[in-house]
Formats: sequence, structure tokens, C-alpha cells
Amino acid sequence: MGGSEPERVGEPGRSHSGRLLLRMPKTLHAELAARSDAAGQSLNQYIVSALARAVSAPDGDAPPPPVADERRDRSLRNALVANAVVVALAAVTAIVLLVVALR
Repeated sequence: MGGSEPERVGEPGRSHSGRLLLRMPKTLHAELAARSDAAGQSLNQYIVSALARAVSAPDGDAPPPPVADERRDRSLRNALVANAVVVALAAVTAIVLLVVALR
């Protein structure tokens, strides 16, 4: 990677650094990040595992990794709590603004 010629698998004298710069749509990045969080893995670990499964699966048809129910439940609970906090702060802000506006 980085040279003027493309790297070829199995090409003698070439070694791969293990680093790859990859551009992808923001929506795919967000979905991968959400799935890696749900799986309790870093984004890098998740993508490497997904690529390894895709390469080793027949016809590149790899199933999605199993997500632990406990981790998913914890992530959902955290999201709901964060949402409740944001809604409560918005409500308090709205009430304060109404009080100030009515004075």
C-alpha cells in the first residue's frame, strides 16, 4: 500500500504492513460502529473479524456475528437513560425559558 504499483497476493518479495486506509459511506461506518459496540469489541476488531469471516465463508456469504443479549440489553438501557436525560434537560430548559418570557 502506498506505492505506485498495486500489491498482489502471493507476490514474491512483497510484505503487507497490516494497515489499511479505507473510505466508506458514513452510514456504513455508523452501522459498523454500532454493531461493534453491541458486540463489545473495538471497531477495528469487529471489522477484522467480519472480513476474516467473509473471506473464509463460501462465496463470501458470511453470517453476522452473534451479539450477546446482555451487552445488547445494556447498550439499549444506556441509550434509553441518555435519551431520558436529554428529554428532561430539554423540558427544564423550556420551562425556564417560559418563566423568563412571561416576566
